[in-house]
Amino acid sequence: MGSQIDKLLEKYWNGETTLDEEKVIKSHFKSNPALSNESHYFRFLAKQKSEKFDGPKAINRRKAWLSAAATITIGVITAALVFNDAKKDPFAIDDPEKAFQATKEALMMIGSELNQGQNHTLELTKINKAKEELQEES
Repeated sequence: MGSQIDKLLEKYWNGETTLDEEKVIKSHFKSNPALSNESHYFRFLAKQKSEKFDGPKAINRRKAWLSAAATITIGVITAALVFNDAKKDPFAIDDPEKAFQATKEALMMIGSELNQGQNHTLELTKINKAKEELQEES
């Protein structure tokens, strides 16, 4: 029997065995647990075949939980940073006189910009009137 198994093993390692021949090899090593490399190999294959694999569903569930935990962690950190920065208003002025002066300067700047806008509007009005007169003459 030993020489027949050796021949089958040689065919097996060359990839030339049939399924029936592979069953003979596996049953031989199952019934004769010798301490050879081939015996360890076929026992390993049998063990791997009998183990249950959870498959992609278990992996997807694990990924979903990790994703949710990461999202919550990032949200908590972001909220902490936002609320911490909200307490420190860079434009807050405690002195009422300084606040009045800053407001006055801002309004003066806005007023001057509005006046410049009115000047441009007057120029556009003149151009539109000239355009209308040219269209009436033609």
